[in-house]
Amino acid sequence: MKKTAPEVDERLLVLFRHAQAGDPERFAREQGRPDHERPLTSEGRARNRAAADGMRRILRQIDHLWSSPYLRARQTADGIAQAFGISMSAPEDLEPPWKPAVLAQWLGTRVQPGETAVLVGHEPDLSLLVGFWLGARGARPVPMEKGSACALRVTGEIAPGQVELIWKLPQHALRRL
Repeated sequence: MKKTAPEVDERLLVLFRHAQAGDPERFAREQGRPDHERPLTSEGRARNRAAADGMRRILRQIDHLWSSPYLRARQTADGIAQAFGISMSAPEDLEPPWKPAVLAQWLGTRVQPGETAVLVGHEPDLSLLVGFWLGARGARPVPMEKGSACALRVTGEIAPGQVELIWKLPQHALRRL
């Protein structure tokens, strides 16, 4: 498989859904802690490591790696950071829910043409975001399974009609790479 990289006048955005985390109701009942502190399961961590290694085989490089500040997303991003040998950041600006126009503006000031950014987040934000940016009629969601990723090529502004889906891979396919 040819490695994915943006052209000089494009930006590549890779949206990655956090890996498998414990059941939210059980976590709240047994731990008595808020959902944003819910971690990945041991299976989720292992699957994420393998998926991150697979993603390394298809992305030439990552210039930026950002995550939702929720623990399970940060742990997922940490696995990606280790696979690529880069650092990650989880700014408070990326706390869910994500609004497409606000996130587009946030990314637009940080990701330059020719760069690749990976953004680790949650459902339903990611599905709605992809659907909106792809200009899907009525902003129909594009389902993002746990641990899945999709690459979007952006020419010009990050806005509907300027974004093209390059690939979308479920976690099991990333792990097999």
